[in-house]
Amino acid sequence: MLTVILIEQFEYSAVKQDTNNSFGGIAWRSMTVFLQAHTPFILTRRFRGKINIQKPRKPHFERQLLLDLSKPIYGPSKNTLPDYVNCDRGEKVKKVEIDNPFERILANECLNWFNTSKMVVFLHVNSISMEEKTPVFAALKKNNMHLRTYGKKIVSMATKGTRYEVVNKLFTSHQNIIFGQPENADKMFKILKKTPQLVVMAAIIQDRLMSKNELVEFSKMPSLETARSQLCAVLENVGSSLVGQLNGTQQILVSHLEKHLELQGSTNKQDTES
Repeated sequence: MLTVILIEQFEYSAVKQDTNNSFGGIAWRSMTVFLQAHTPFILTRRFRGKINIQKPRKPHFERQLLLDLSKPIYGPSKNTLPDYVNCDRGEKVKKVEIDNPFERILANECLNWFNTSKMVVFLHVNSISMEEKTPVFAALKKNNMHLRTYGKKIVSMATKGTRYEVVNKLFTSHQNIIFGQPENADKMFKILKKTPQLVVMAAIIQDRLMSKNELVEFSKMPSLETARSQLCAVLENVGSSLVGQLNGTQQILVSHLEKHLELQGSTNKQDTES
């Protein structure tokens, strides 16, 4: 549709000659006249022709030339080639590995997390959006735990030749790993309980590989300080009970001797009176 809008507004000055002027009999008087603006003039035109998608019209020469130049060229299909051309003799083409400095930086970072964290938890991630994953990341960060995502290649580069090389079997693609301290295991399970998309597979606690069930039992155990205080209380109870038992026999012996002396004193008084 083609639309043409024409708006006109005129303003001009009219000059009129006056013969009754003292300056040579000629005088100029300026007069301004404003014309009223006309209403917009609209011209509408419709293209009645329809576009045929199945049989489009041929493009012009320059466009057709550009289409011919940019047209891709494909080789012959494998079905038309003879068998000896398609035979690769069982040889597998090895991919050339390119040294990527960024991957080495990520591998060093991953190895540093493994060395500095006493608790490393491996997660299996189901379908989850970032809106659901962000609160989990914030809650773990608040409790001094860090959620990281590494690929199989990065983890293999980081753990190659180290004591953590066994964990490569847990990786098939990008996996999520939680790095933290063992005393926060119970808090971790409480946080992951709200997101069933994150499933715990295994964990490393103080250089020991644990399954999920072992990790659950470990999280229910008291902390090291609590266990030490309980052990100290047990030892104190044993010592106090031993001292009590030893003192108890001595006190019984003393009480028996005192009673024996009292009985002897009473018998001696009776003999003297008689």
